[in-house]
Amino acid sequence: MNERTITSRHDEWPDLLDELGPLASPSLLHLQGRRLPDQPLFAVVGARRPTIAGLDAARGLTKGLVEAGFGIVSGLAAGIDAAAHETALAYGGYTAAVLGFGLDVDYPRRNARLKRAIAERGTLVTEYPEGTAPRALHFPKRNRIIAGLAVATLVVEGGAKSGALITARYALDANRDVFAVPGSFRNVMAAGSNELIRRSEAALVTDVAHIFEELAGEVHEGPVQLGLEPVRVDLPDDEARIVVLLDDAPASPDRICRELGLEVGRVALGLARLEARGLVNRRGPGYEITTAGARTRAGLVGSMV
Repeated sequence: MNERTITSRHDEWPDLLDELGPLASPSLLHLQGRRLPDQPLFAVVGARRPTIAGLDAARGLTKGLVEAGFGIVSGLAAGIDAAAHETALAYGGYTAAVLGFGLDVDYPRRNARLKRAIAERGTLVTEYPEGTAPRALHFPKRNRIIAGLAVATLVVEGGAKSGALITARYALDANRDVFAVPGSFRNVMAAGSNELIRRSEAALVTDVAHIFEELAGEVHEGPVQLGLEPVRVDLPDDEARIVVLLDDAPASPDRICRELGLEVGRVALGLARLEARGLVNRRGPGYEITTAGARTRAGLVGSMV
């Protein structure tokens, strides 16, 4: 599907890749799919194992960026990267996936279908020839291309030593704007984005309008809100208390029992009912709140004040 190799001598070569500050520009790119566009690209990167809140933030912000005319560039990894690519395609936008391996390699396998969709409707990008397997040392180099193609980078969750943080550092080195979605201090997957904000290396974002204000003032009419509209739901007392207690960091049933002073059986029954209603989600050994649960919690808390 329209595979080609370009260098800085080709008119398709992105000028931004020659403006990486102290980083070395790639000598060539292997491409598959559409021509790299002239429209500005925004990098959206984050954790491979994100929370539900992280996925919601990535999808909501990506949708707003696409509607404002940005293309989306990311790394085709599981988690936030995949959510950004999928959202861009779902809303008719452009997306480029930068790979740390050859164009003929499907990695991760769960994203093989997404990779084919990007090859058809967006662009696959790599500096590695066909047959090159994914190796750990390839991905930091890949990340400089993600940062280099984009006018700015958004980090949605990422550990303190994650690839998303490497991409953000490369963007800063290239004098590009960096934005980050804050997360719970208990969520280890938000440690990196929170640290970027703490160090004033990234602007805090909870609404896509914050990005537009930072980049170019009034460039978007009507902010796309990430805030949750409260929903009033009548819940039994045990279930209501569990919903109010939970957050984005998974909590074990034992922890919920201790904090609420409830018996194990009552907590187990409440969690089962809440999960059946889609208000909580089991994640490993614990439970975290879903978007519907967060809306319900907002309604419950609002009724208490």
